[in-house]
Amino acid sequence: SSCMYCKVLTSIGNFCICSIATGMVLEIIVMFPVQHRAYRDGINNLLVLLIGGIPIAMPTVLSVTLAIGSHRLSQQGAITKRMTAIEEMAGMDVLCSDKTGTLTLNRLTVDRSLIEVFTRDMDKDTIILLAARASRVENQDAIDTAIVNMLADPKEARANITEVHFLPFNPVDKRTAITYIDSDGNWHRVSKGAPEQILNLCEEKQKISGKVHAAIDKFAERGLRSLAVAYQSIPEKSINSKGAPWTFCGLLPLFDPPRHDSAETIRRAFNLGVCVKDDNR
Repeated sequence: SSCMYCKVLTSIGNFCICSIATGMVLEIIVMFPVQHRAYRDGINNLLVLLIGGIPIAMPTVLSVTLAIGSHRLSQQGAITKRMTAIEEMAGMDVLCSDKTGTLTLNRLTVDRSLIEVFTRDMDKDTIILLAARASRVENQDAIDTAIVNMLADPKEARANITEVHFLPFNPVDKRTAITYIDSDGNWHRVSKGAPEQILNLCEEKQKISGKVHAAIDKFAERGLRSLAVAYQSIPEKSINSKGAPWTFCGLLPLFDPPRHDSAETIRRAFNLGVCVKDDNR
């Protein structure tokens, strides 16, 4: 197949050269035998034609080269939507990759024994229950599924409470939140999400920040992601109320096994001079 590509490029190159040469011959015939121009003027015109013909041919050669590259990528299972992306990819030195579901299998699990509790009034089971309440019970993503499945019965996530409002995950807030009423009529709000976002909710951020980041680093050393949980009561019993100060409850370790080919993919990228980074960094 490589010989075929070389033949295509050679044919296009020969066509461009022949076209330029034909144009120069015609110009020589017109300028000297017909118009009887001066020798110096004729040379100048020929140089203009020769120099101008090169950039005219370049887009054709470049387009064919990119098309050949696109064809080769398609043989490896990659679909190219824009041919210029091939040229951009050739100049890439840093690749920011999504991790969940791309480098990993998107099969999250939570290790109950490693859960970090940051408040004396709660235990690990309470942290799991609060995280489950801040999760969707329908149309769940991988994190919600992993959290809710930690309960003995998934129905416990909404047992004995009335949901008032649910804030779904979004890339800006990077957290979910639920406002609910318990069986005694008291209002509560729970949020789970990225540790930094949850820390920013809490007034005690400066006091516990060091301990939280130490736990996150400990999880990271074992290849675990961190999910934070926070809680607040709402004495005003209003959905628009700011509520009492948020309490940072705990951190849950999430494990997502890597794909079988992730290590080889990253190794090949490094060998090509491309640095692979998590898209959150």
